[in-house]
Amino acid sequence: MDKETWLLWLLADSQLPTGGFVASAGLEAAMQAGLVSERAIEGASNSLTAFIRDSAHNQVRLALPFCSRAYEGAAERLEHVLEDNTTSVASMVEEFCKLDSYHHAMLSSNRVAMRASMAQGSGLLSLFVRGHAQAEFMASGRGQASVGTAKQLQRLARLGEIKAHWPTVFGFVCAALGISLIHAQQLYMFQFVRQVFSAAIRLNLVGPLRAQTLECDMHPYISGLLKDHADLRASFSSLDDLFGESVVYTEPILELYQGMHDRLYSRIFNS
Repeated sequence: MDKETWLLWLLADSQLPTGGFVASAGLEAAMQAGLVSERAIEGASNSLTAFIRDSAHNQVRLALPFCSRAYEGAAERLEHVLEDNTTSVASMVEEFCKLDSYHHAMLSSNRVAMRASMAQGSGLLSLFVRGHAQAEFMASGRGQASVGTAKQLQRLARLGEIKAHWPTVFGFVCAALGISLIHAQQLYMFQFVRQVFSAAIRLNLVGPLRAQTLECDMHPYISGLLKDHADLRASFSSLDDLFGESVVYTEPILELYQGMHDRLYSRIFNS
């Protein structure tokens, strides 16, 4: 088994302490509002399957471009790490901070989604620094540059100077571990879809066996999304890029669902 496959399995572990358990992606609020039900007709706007499809489409257009850009920014600099990696670390930190701030601005109207993204991102960054960074293969110059960057980002996050959002941290970590971009994108979308199905199970919308069936059936749809949109990148090099269509909310109604979460009288999830 090659190292990349091994690392992918490690990152795909549902037990990782990345904060995924805190988020339902608006599903809990949508359920309490009577907008989502597993018993709905397949393809109906209020069905569980339709909700997850819409959520996944929103993720691939809003969050995945940030993940991909963070990956490429880190990977490009790590390919040119020399004996003195100070310059590479500083460059990676600067690029990450700009991208993370851009993503934070995109989520400024949705504090619930913002809270979930920050919790998951901080959890993954901590996991990398305290876990993956200690692995033997990280002793190389490339690995040490990655570790140095991660520690700097963690320090800035604790000081409140950056937010360390989930998509940007995920992209950076995958690049640091040497996972290919296409596999990083696939894993990102898989984890998001699994997270929503996991929330649905805990909300008793669907049983674990039925959830497995629905997750299997979701594969062609997610593959199609990646085929159509995996080339999108968040960009802020000009006003045309900043206000272009590379990063967009495709399902505004989902934002309303998420915004309702803090108004719920009782809830299982924090966001």
